[in-house]
Order: sequence, then C-alpha cells, then structure tokens
Amino acid sequence: MRWFETLIRHLGELLAFLLLFFRAMVCDPQPKADCEQILKIGSGMAQTEILNYGDTESMFPEMYCAGFVDNIFAVPQPNAVGTNDLDNALKLLEFQSDGKVKQKTIKKDFLEMVSGPFDFRFLPVVNDEEIAYSQTRGFILANVRRKEVEIHTIEWKALTGSDIGNVAILDGKTKTFVFEMRSSNGNDAGDTWHDKTLRVLRFSDGKIDTIGERPAGIKTIAYTEPWFTHDGKIFIYTDSTTKLEAFDETFKPVGHPLTEAFNAIGAFRCLKEIAVHPNLPIALLVEVGKFPDLNKLLEKFKDLPPLAQDAATEPFFKDANRHSLFLLRWEERDAKQRVIPIVSDVYSIWNSFKPESYSHFTFSPDGKWLVFRDETGNAGNPNFIAVPINQKKSPLQPAQPNDELLKSLNLGKPIKLGRVMRKESTGPSTTAWATDPTAFVMTDGAAIYKWDLGLTPSMRRVNIPTGQKDPRDDPNFGRD
Repeated sequence: MRWFETLIRHLGELLAFLLLFFRAMVCDPQPKADCEQILKIGSGMAQTEILNYGDTESMFPEMYCAGFVDNIFAVPQPNAVGTNDLDNALKLLEFQSDGKVKQKTIKKDFLEMVSGPFDFRFLPVVNDEEIAYSQTRGFILANVRRKEVEIHTIEWKALTGSDIGNVAILDGKTKTFVFEMRSSNGNDAGDTWHDKTLRVLRFSDGKIDTIGERPAGIKTIAYTEPWFTHDGKIFIYTDSTTKLEAFDETFKPVGHPLTEAFNAIGAFRCLKEIAVHPNLPIALLVEVGKFPDLNKLLEKFKDLPPLAQDAATEPFFKDANRHSLFLLRWEERDAKQRVIPIVSDVYSIWNSFKPESYSHFTFSPDGKWLVFRDETGNAGNPNFIAVPINQKKSPLQPAQPNDELLKSLNLGKPIKLGRVMRKESTGPSTTAWATDPTAFVMTDGAAIYKWDLGLTPSMRRVNIPTGQKDPRDDPNFGRD
C-alpha cells in the first residue's frame, strides 16, 4: 500500500498549493477586525517595561497592522522592514511613533505576481542599498534607494526543474551568493528526498557568472545536513563523518579555526543547526541524535506485533529528537573550554529555564542580540526568546555561579518575547531584523509584532514575586 500512501501525500501537497494560490487571489488584503483585536491586546501591555521572573525576563511587543502580510525581510532603512505582499509591489513598512505603519513603494508590478504561492527565501541586507530573495526558481535583486529591480531565473542544466532550496550571501559587495539547488526524488518507501548541490553565482551588470559548484548531500523529510557562509567562506557539514569543512568560492578546501575547533569535539551526535556570531569568534551548536532509517528499523523488528514494534522503535526516535545546545569558542586557548554546554535534557546554564526543543537561531546585525524559537510543547506557535550578547567577556573561572558564568561566555539572561496571539493565526509566518533601534520583527499573516531590543537598557525593570509564572508561557495567551 506504499504507492497509495505516496499518492495521498502528493494529493495533499497539491491541495496545499491550491489553497495558497486561492488565498493569494481572493484573500481580503486588509483584515481589519482581526488585526484590531491584536492592537486592542497590545494597548494593554507596557512596551517600556521588562518583567523580571528571576531566571528569565519578559517583555511585550509593539503591534502594528499593515494588511495581509505574510512575508517580511530586512531592508537598509532605519526602523523599517520590507514586504512583497501588498499591492503587487515591493514596499517599505516604516514604523511610526503613533503606532501606525507608513508604506513606501520600492517597485510595483515588476512581475505578474510579486507575491503568491511561491517558495520564498529572504536574505539579510546585501549591502547599504540592496536587498535580495529567491522565489522558487527566480532571484530578485532590488536597489532600495534607486528603486530598481533585477529579475533572474536560476537555471541548472544538470537538474531540469530544480528549485532553489536555500540561498546565502557570500560577499555583499560583489553580489556573490551561494544557492542550494534541489531535485526531487523518491525511494522505494515513497519517502520524498532531495539531492542538494551548492552553486556560487556572481551578479554583475544584469549577468550571472558561475564561480563554483559542489554536491552537498541530501535533504529528507526528517533531516538536512546544514551549510552556511561566514568570513567569506562556505562551510558544509557531513553527517556520516560528523565533520565540518570550509571552502572558498570555487569550492577549493581551505583551513579555518571554526572547522578545526568543531572537528576536535569528538563525541558529537548530529548537527541540526549552527548560528555563527557576525563579529565574535563564537557559534551556537544545536545537537540532536541521528535520525534512524525507518525501513531498516522496521525490518529489524518486523517479527514483533504492532504494539511491541512501536515500543521497540520509540527510543530511537526519542533520542533523535533529544536536543542539546552548546557554545563553541574557537579562539579559546584552553581546549577544554572551547565547547561549553548551555542546555541539555538534564542541565541548563539558565537554571530553571530549560527548553526541550529549539530552532531558528539568529544574531542581530550589530551582534548584540541572539533570538531563537523555544518550541517546547508547541512547535507551531513557539515562544521567541532573546538573549543579550556581551561584546566583551571576562575570564572563565572554575565553579562560577551561573550569573557570572553567563558573563564570561558572552551570554546574558534570556528574555521571553512571546508567541503569536492572533486567534485566526496558527503561528509565525516570517521574521526579520530592523535597525535604529535594533528590533526583532515577526508577522503572523496580519498582525506585526516588534520588539525594540535596542531600547532595553532604558526600560524599567519590574521584579515579579517569587513563584509567580509568566502567563505568556501559555500557548493560548491573548487568544481568549
């Protein structure tokens, strides 16, 4: 019956695509009533206070309405983000002091559908004037100041019909990017997987030059081997060897202290995610277990009855989903202090704050903040967590209290930012960083949430009585 399961899955994918297309065509672009509900909730929250719950703090967002906005991205403009969801145009959304959003059009109608049922991959700001993002098989370069847009189709002769699975900036000044190209395949079990190939492309005067190309493993439903760019290099992780390699733009292997420090860790299960600081020689590593091959696992326990089979296979999947978080400091002289445990299933440097599942780690452009998603109990509507980054660290001493240990590791006390609170939304759509002041911005499809992290030093701290819990830990907070 595997063919039938495969058919049902593909029909589901087709239905999801049609629903997205229908939504893009007929959805009310200004969902006022629902957004007004969010603004009403936001009006009762103090955006100038930080609530101290002991091991963690909590702050509320500013909330805005701009219409139906699923996609937001960083722009080279102060106190603003961009979107491609309004009026078939690229627009700036500038946050005003009166709680409103001012829209400024960058370019309109440069495509028949500027937004819609596409697979978008939004990037940080490319340089002082330009932004870029991929759109299934297309790539958009836009000069915000000049209001000019370049439209490119990323074709790959080796894979007919391949899509852009991911994209990263290698060098913003020369407009050099790394594209992850994927081709869909299937195995005998009907599980979809994708071949991955990285391509380095440089854009100049409307033309595309191919600089390098290299296979980069596969992506499955359960796991994909991460890759990233840093310091003008391309880093690729291989799970079969648990090793990290660095390459130049032509994919010539090069040395880097980051790879040397990571590969010296030894007992490391599987790298799910890595976030590298833009200025400091530190990175956050998310470790999980190696996801088992379902077919081999079922074959191993095929003679067991169904309930016993489930019991026998459960520990393998439980370990695969067991998260641990580490801080990697590759310039630390003491080899024993280069990899520091931050969170595991039995320990947390943040004492009582011990998330079980987390993802989407991102540093602010100025390097002063780290934000990630705490998915414990609700991966679809996670609790966003912000951690201040100390640019100067003190020497690490043995047996330090956790508060002092955090300072020596560049990390501060976590601040719970909260979740999506709009009733009709199931979770966040996209996120972006804004600047001047540094702010983390999230949209849930209609309401826009903005946390002014750069203003936290001037905010009033309010100590909450010991034992009182943060009500926003409840996934339904604000939805009643």
